[in-house]
Amino acid sequence: MVPANAVTTHTLFCLKTPLPLAHQQVLCGLLNSFVANYLIRLRVNTHVTATLMSRLPVPTPSPEDPAFDRLQLLTQVLMTSPDVERTPEYAELQALTARLYGLSAADFEHVLASFPLIPESTRLAAYERFTQSRT
Repeated sequence: MVPANAVTTHTLFCLKTPLPLAHQQVLCGLLNSFVANYLIRLRVNTHVTATLMSRLPVPTPSPEDPAFDRLQLLTQVLMTSPDVERTPEYAELQALTARLYGLSAADFEHVLASFPLIPESTRLAAYERFTQSRT
């Protein structure tokens, strides 16, 4: 229960235009990535506003791009996983998203280092997946 004198601010983000389910799932995966989180935290003061979200750069792989299908599949798997951060799909989603944003290994390492509350094993798995996919 929220005390009567407490101030809370909630924003509900919704689609302004119809978007096929596959595109929604890809967008969900991208927006739930370490990279998107990092970029938002660079701009936020105390609240993630609709304006901040509208200015967030988000890669837009086309449905013909193999990354689109892979990201959709990873998102679907993670939506039903009880322990998301421990799955190999989570590490792969983070690595794929970092690639779509065009990050170098050093950039991704910097992004991952900005998440001290995420277990090191989770961050390391994402980084290893990123570097494996580069070879």
